[in-house]
Amino acid sequence: MNFDAIKENDVVYRCIGDDFDQGILSCGFMRKRTAERSQYDFRIGYYSCLLVLQGNGRFISKDGTVIKMQAGDLVQRLPDRMHSTEIEPNGEWIEFYISIGYPVYHYLKTLGIINSDQEVQPTRHTSDILNEFAALLNSLKAAVDERLPYLLMKAQELIIRLHGSVHHTQREHNDHKISKACQLIGGANDIHYDIKEAAAAVNMGYENFRKLFKATTGVSPQRYHIEHLMKQAKMMLLAGLPIKHVAVSLGYGDIYSFTKQFTKSEGMPPGRYIRNRHR
Repeated sequence: MNFDAIKENDVVYRCIGDDFDQGILSCGFMRKRTAERSQYDFRIGYYSCLLVLQGNGRFISKDGTVIKMQAGDLVQRLPDRMHSTEIEPNGEWIEFYISIGYPVYHYLKTLGIINSDQEVQPTRHTSDILNEFAALLNSLKAAVDERLPYLLMKAQELIIRLHGSVHHTQREHNDHKISKACQLIGGANDIHYDIKEAAAAVNMGYENFRKLFKATTGVSPQRYHIEHLMKQAKMMLLAGLPIKHVAVSLGYGDIYSFTKQFTKSEGMPPGRYIRNRHR
C-alpha cells in the first residue's frame, strides 16, 4: 500500500443503535504532521486501538508513565482511562485505527484477547493487513445500517489478529528478558546479590519479573540464584579448595551458614560431598 496516497483524515464514523459509546464502529487512516495533532488528557467511553504505520511519538499513561511509540506498535485507548499521545511533529506519523463499543471491548477482554495492562505493545503484522484495513474502511463508508453488525464482526477479526501478533512478539520479548536475567543472576557469585537488580536491568517491576521468571524457567529467581551458587560451590570443593574459602568466596559470613545452605540444596554437608566424590 502506498502511504503517499493517504489523506490527512480518511476515516468514517458509524454507530449501531443510538448510544455512541455502546455502539460505535469507526476506522480509518490518519496522517498527523504537526504537534497540534497530539492529544493530551484524552478520555473516551469506548475502545479504540491503532497500529502505528509510520512515525514516532510518546504515550503518556494516567499515572504519568511515558512509553515510546513507533512504527509497528499497537496502541490502545482504553475506555474511561485518561491518557495522552504526543506525536513527533516531523510529518511522518501515519496510523490506522479501529474503534468499537464498550460491550464488544468487554467481551474481547473477558476472553483474554485484549490485554488492558499494556497500552503500547509491539506487533509482528503482515503487509496484507493494510489492504484489509482499506477494505473495511471502504465497506463501512458504503454500508447501509443493516450491514453494520456484519462489518463489526470484520472489525473484531482484525483486532483479534492484531492482538495475536502482539502475543507472539511479546513472548519473544519476554524470553529475551528472562534470558538476559539468567545471565545476570548466573554471573552473580555472591549470596547477597539483590534479585531486584536483575529485574531493573530488564526494565520490569519485581513482582511481574518474579512471576514471569518462574513461569519461564520453572523456578523462582531466588531459587535459580541459590542453585547457581551451589554449582559454583561444588566445582570449587572438587578442585580442592577449603570449605571456609568456598564459603567466603560466595559471600557467606561463616562456614555454618554455607554448610546449612549446601546441605539443604544437596542433601548432604560439603565435607561428605567431597568424600563421596573422591572415593
